[in-house]
Amino acid sequence: MPGKGGCVEEGLKPTPSCVYVDIDQISAYLLGWIVGDGGLYKLSYSGGRTEYRVVVTQKDLSTATRCLVPLFKSLCNMLNVTSKVRVIPGSTRVEVRVSSKLYEHFTTLLTRLPEFTERERRLFIAGFYMAEGEKSGRRVRMWNKDIQLLKLIGSWLREYGIEKFSIYLDDKRHGVYVLEIPSRYRHLFFNIWGLETPCDLY
Repeated sequence: MPGKGGCVEEGLKPTPSCVYVDIDQISAYLLGWIVGDGGLYKLSYSGGRTEYRVVVTQKDLSTATRCLVPLFKSLCNMLNVTSKVRVIPGSTRVEVRVSSKLYEHFTTLLTRLPEFTERERRLFIAGFYMAEGEKSGRRVRMWNKDIQLLKLIGSWLREYGIEKFSIYLDDKRHGVYVLEIPSRYRHLFFNIWGLETPCDLY
């Protein structure tokens, strides 16, 4: 498998230094980012024009340009999708946006999330954590409004030996739930995807 080590900073936090050539693996990882900190949007305009967007937002411009942009470009090439991958700056965050048939690709992938292979599950969790997980502190926490999604991830975690975790409403006003893993399982959690994530080598 491509990529040898060097993908985990201080033994815990994955960093952009690996690349894969498998469409399913790249897609699963990017879907984790999209579900965690982005979205799939179908926009309708006057005159009957419709636009489809795949979006990931990030505070860190470097992560967007060094990891997400190259991966989206690689996926476009693999799927023969001729669309630009754009980085749109904002006041506090940047948006990585692809307006293309990738929308259909990821919406279809989302419907078969419960049927993911073992490697796809691991990479989805990696992408989801990188997008929406807490990077400081001893506990591992990941947030989302979809409690069923967190329960699905929790069922996967049990398969990887993480027997104790909790899912609860963390922000009642905005309907946001959190999946929290105790500190004693922290290293086991980061071992789920090993030392490799499908990030860029560019």
